Amino acid sequence: MSFTNHIKLPWRTSWQVSGELRETLFWPCQSPPARAILLMIPGNPGLADFYIDFCTSIHTEFNSLDIICVSHLGHTRFSDNRGLVYRNQKTHSLDEQVENMVCVFDKVCEEYEGKKVFLCAHSVGCYFAQQICEQREERVQRVFSLFPAIESIGLTPRGRQLWLMFQPGVRHTVAAVVDMIRWIFPIRVIHKMANLSQNLNADNSHLVVDKMLHGSCVNSVLSMAADEIRKIGTLNEDFYKQWGHKFVMYYGRNDNWVPIECFKKMKRVNTGGKVVLCENNISHAFVTSQSEEMALVMTEMLKDELHCELG
Repeated sequence: MSFTNHIKLPWRTSWQVSGELRETLFWPCQSPPARAILLMIPGNPGLADFYIDFCTSIHTEFNSLDIICVSHLGHTRFSDNRGLVYRNQKTHSLDEQVENMVCVFDKVCEEYEGKKVFLCAHSVGCYFAQQICEQREERVQRVFSLFPAIESIGLTPRGRQLWLMFQPGVRHTVAAVVDMIRWIFPIRVIHKMANLSQNLNADNSHLVVDKMLHGSCVNSVLSMAADEIRKIGTLNEDFYKQWGHKFVMYYGRNDNWVPIECFKKMKRVNTGGKVVLCENNISHAFVTSQSEEMALVMTEMLKDELHCELG
């Protein structure tokens, strides 16, 4: 038995892409060589670890599928390949994040030349996937857009509720308070405080504290959210009329980031693709408590597209 068979998935690494170091998780296929690759693009806050249960559940259903998931730049602290903590102090704009994600896609295509390349994106990650498809449409086999936040985010119920937190003075204050909390309280106390959250389970609350609850990371998350509100406006209908056949789009019934009106509009616009409304009561933030339920849906959608050829 190979040594790698004893290593729990996913494998962790830091990946240098176009001058930026990216936290990367990798699930190698069970029966090499891989016949296809799935690139997972997170939403905001963009922590790859949130998607471990989701990607692992999908991975177990396919023998010849590799999966890669990358965190957004500057949104998390992680160990580089020497085991040293990497602190990206730069605040990246939405455009810079998208540009580097396109470079990630190019690297994946270069590595998997001749193989099928699929994108799976969540929330605002679907905007990243849209931009990739606009620029590299000939290389994208299929895009699975889950709860796609791709239009007028600032006008949604949650966008209206949270817009103030995203403003420069407020987000800088929040980031400073976060750093002050880490300076005043022992980490075990912060973990206990985080465990009181009703939105995260214990594992995810610890992830947030250890990897994201740092002033620079919080500022990056909120700064990108502000960019999303400014730059993601009306739906690019022409794009989806032309390239919608490459998309499988999954919408929630009670989604305060992506209201039901977005589903109805996309259903009218994207007549060539598959536009689905959730029937399983899965929430927009499925990674916090419904990863396996969403993975079952995603697995079935992927099997339908592949006709089980990766089984």
